[in-house]
Amino acid sequence: MTRPLTFSLALWQSATQDGADQIQKQEVDCPISDYTKALESDPNNATAYLGRGTAHLKAFNFDSAIADFTKAIELNTDDASAYTNRGSAHYEKGEFDHAIADLNKALELNPKSALAYCNLGWTYEAMGDARAAVAHYRKALEIDPSLEAARDNLKLLGATPERQPYWQTKLARPAGC
Repeated sequence: MTRPLTFSLALWQSATQDGADQIQKQEVDCPISDYTKALESDPNNATAYLGRGTAHLKAFNFDSAIADFTKAIELNTDDASAYTNRGSAHYEKGEFDHAIADLNKALELNPKSALAYCNLGWTYEAMGDARAAVAHYRKALEIDPSLEAARDNLKLLGATPERQPYWQTKLARPAGC
């Protein structure tokens, strides 16, 4: 039996003049209709598509979320958070291959995204690949040691950042031990 997983959403990001990403914590509690109005006045507003997609995702409207994240990506191909969030929507639909592709693209754009690594861990865990899940959770914690979701999921898999998971230790023993 698979335990229910809650996917984490990427925070909105904006690029500074020197090209470094600066994470801006912004609430996305704005109603979907507000984002739609913003898009009516500016249909090329990638941030509004990202916000509306996030609102759809929170409302479990996964197809609408994917459509909005896809539009945000078309308008801003370098936005790792749009790929991370679209990967979340694909995960929620059980489209794990699409989730992995989007999360890997997010990591290509932002290799220091602990959230993308953690979400990959969740995806691999849901697919039954505990080894890959543990590796991704560990990488997430290497980048952001405060990421509790990765630490909690490692514990649920019988692993910690400091030691091998119990099942890996058993498999590594020579026969007869």
